[in-house]
Amino acid sequence: MNLDFGEILFIMLLALIMFGPKKLPEIARQIGKFMADFRRASSDFQNQIHEEIRKIDLEEDANKTIAPVGEVLEKANNTVASTISRLTERIKNFPQDHDA
Repeated sequence: MNLDFGEILFIMLLALIMFGPKKLPEIARQIGKFMADFRRASSDFQNQIHEEIRKIDLEEDANKTIAPVGEVLEKANNTVASTISRLTERIKNFPQDHDA
């Protein structure tokens, strides 16, 4: 919303005529407070959006880091399971001493 000087001057004169010189400073103060509150709320909203985006990025990075670790653990688990299976078979097939 771009207002040139003539439009701003017209709005100011219209406000002066409508509200009078005594009420105009009070109205300007209320508008100023509203604008400050609006800016603060807008800033808080932007900060919340940025924080949520940061959390999503961190979560994605963590998932990218954890996925390879899970693959390594799966391979290690498979290796351990196959080693135990082979040792169990060897123990079963090992000749036992019946004379004891």
